[in-house]
Amino acid sequence: MAAITRRITMFLGALVLAGTSFVPAAAATTPPDGQPPATNDFLDLERDVTECISSMPKPGCGREPTSNGDRGGWQQTLVFGVLMISMAGIGTRVAFAVRKRDRA
Repeated sequence: MAAITRRITMFLGALVLAGTSFVPAAAATTPPDGQPPATNDFLDLERDVTECISSMPKPGCGREPTSNGDRGGWQQTLVFGVLMISMAGIGTRVAFAVRKRDRA
C-alpha cells in the first residue's frame, strides 16, 4: 500500500512541476499591441523571432552552420550516414541469422 501511495505522490508531484513550466502559446508568440516585432541580431533570422520560438520552427528560422558544433553541418550528416550503415549491417546480420535458424 505504501508503494502505491508513493507512486501516486510522485506522479502528482511531476504533474505539478510540469504544469508550472507551460506558457500559453498566445502569450509566447504575440507581442503586445503597439510594440515593434522582436528582433535578435545574434541569430540573423529571416523571420520575426516570436514566429521562430516553437517545437517545430517554420522555414527561415535557422541559420547556416558556421562552426563544427552547429546543427546541420557535415558532422551531423556523417553521424546520420554512420547510423544508417550500422542499421543496415544489423538488419543484414539478423536476416542471415534467421535464414540459418530456419535451415536447421
